[in-house]
Amino acid sequence: MTISLSTGSVSLDASPLRSEPLNAEKVTTTPVTSDADLAGANTSVYLDLSPLAKGIASSSEKAGNTLEAKNTKIEESGLPPEVQELLKRIAEYREKLKEKQQELQDVMQDQSLGDEQRQAKLNALQEAINSLNSALQEAMSQLNKIVDQMDLDDGAVIEMMSLAMS
Repeated sequence: MTISLSTGSVSLDASPLRSEPLNAEKVTTTPVTSDADLAGANTSVYLDLSPLAKGIASSSEKAGNTLEAKNTKIEESGLPPEVQELLKRIAEYREKLKEKQQELQDVMQDQSLGDEQRQAKLNALQEAINSLNSALQEAMSQLNKIVDQMDLDDGAVIEMMSLAMS
């Protein structure tokens, strides 16, 4: 079984379902069916995460992946101000890209939209994503130019790249 999180994916060993899970969250879904007899039936699924998966989810939430937290990390890095400003811009572009990609998925799943509405929204979102990707690539290119011009030690370069990719 593979669980995808915003921090990546983790492969977990699936264990057989128990009839009475210990610490499980109950998820109730209503199946979509054409059979009138089953239309109102609910299906219950119990999700029992391993301690590893719970830890990953918890640390992901606590990691401070907000833009403000990233900006604070950048400011505390001790890197030159020009590099810090570019890193902040890169973090902002990455955050906006995540938001637009989520909006794109939401539009694709929105059953209330007609085909023309959906296509118009998808086109607008794809255009915004392309624009943000271009801006991100330009900022990364500027960052590379500045790094080439500055005499930064290997530790500073590694920290800078880590901040740029987070």
